[in-house]
Amino acid sequence: MSESTIEQAKREINESLILSAFCMRRIGLSFENPKSASAYLRQKLMFALSVCSICYHVFSEIAFIGLTLSNSPRVEDVVPLFHTFGYGALSIAKVFVLWYKKDVFKQLLQELAGIWPVPPLEEEAQTIKNKSIDALRITHRWYFFMNLSGVWFYNLTPIGLYLFQLLMGTNAKIGYVWVSWYPFDKHQPVAHVAVYLFEIFAGQTCVWIMVGTDLLFSAMASHISLLLRLLQRRLEAIGNTEGFTGDHYEDILANIKLHQRLVTYCNDLENAFSLSNFVNIMMSSVNICCVMFVIVLLEPLLAVSNKLFLGSALIQIGMLCWYADDIFHANADVAAASYNSGWYRTNPRCRRALLFLIKRAQKPIAFTAMGFTNITLVTYSAILTRSYSYFALLYTMYSEN
Repeated sequence: MSESTIEQAKREINESLILSAFCMRRIGLSFENPKSASAYLRQKLMFALSVCSICYHVFSEIAFIGLTLSNSPRVEDVVPLFHTFGYGALSIAKVFVLWYKKDVFKQLLQELAGIWPVPPLEEEAQTIKNKSIDALRITHRWYFFMNLSGVWFYNLTPIGLYLFQLLMGTNAKIGYVWVSWYPFDKHQPVAHVAVYLFEIFAGQTCVWIMVGTDLLFSAMASHISLLLRLLQRRLEAIGNTEGFTGDHYEDILANIKLHQRLVTYCNDLENAFSLSNFVNIMMSSVNICCVMFVIVLLEPLLAVSNKLFLGSALIQIGMLCWYADDIFHANADVAAASYNSGWYRTNPRCRRALLFLIKRAQKPIAFTAMGFTNITLVTYSAILTRSYSYFALLYTMYSEN
């Protein structure tokens, strides 16, 4: 690819990552080098501040959970504490992955530009590309809006409850965003304001991390799925074009090399996200179960915030499983596309090459949770099933009390 083509590919890829890059900059991370020493220092300071805030945020919730458990609590006292703690713990895992694998992601984006389909493309290929990018853009916008609106409902809920209490003529006081422990009296006026502002910042930082990581993964996975579908189309055209002479070996060899690059790319992407995917899969069932328990049985005044949290949690793990499943099936369809081509019209050398491609494509490409399980829509179904099982158990314990 020429330099101008590479630049065009980078622009198109960067456009698909606008929201992800926006969220990452809010926590002091970027795949672009700072333009000055002051920008570098601001970036490092922002990252340190973000990491410290979410680490203390999670620690304070762990401390409060420990204090609550030490007092022989009821089920309804403990369960509402776990979904926000789980969200914070997941954010820590994801920000660690973003920071530790930053250079890996940067390299993967550069490699993606080298195989990106740039104009001029055939009409059908351009249509496939446009549909994929449009669907990704819509998904990103809805996911961004859902998470952002959710955290601000949480941030403003204490004020809303305060105004409601004033309206009802009861003893009104402004509470806090999260249920956390602090090594000082947080009810003093100055401390109260400081804690409230800190909890807003920490909650918003968790959302920036979560959204930035999820949009990065979904965009890269969507682009790989797009390239696999374009590869399918090229394979189906082998032997079926007008003026076919019987020798498509060079085209088949180019397709094999592209498929090998895509397989290697997916494996590298899987290794980069494996830790965050593992934590995600492990904690999603608990988070969904606990917030469902709160919505159904407790805190009706917080229903909007918790429903947005539930929607975000379902979309978040669903998006992960959807794009992983999409690549899983797109790779399997490469083998089917090779078989559906006009291979029987080609010479023996071409047939042997296609057979090699079919055998390789029949080996699944799967994202895993650190190798423990493949991530597909079956995984999503299992997470929802486990969430309901946990909810039924908690509901039984709550009813008995």
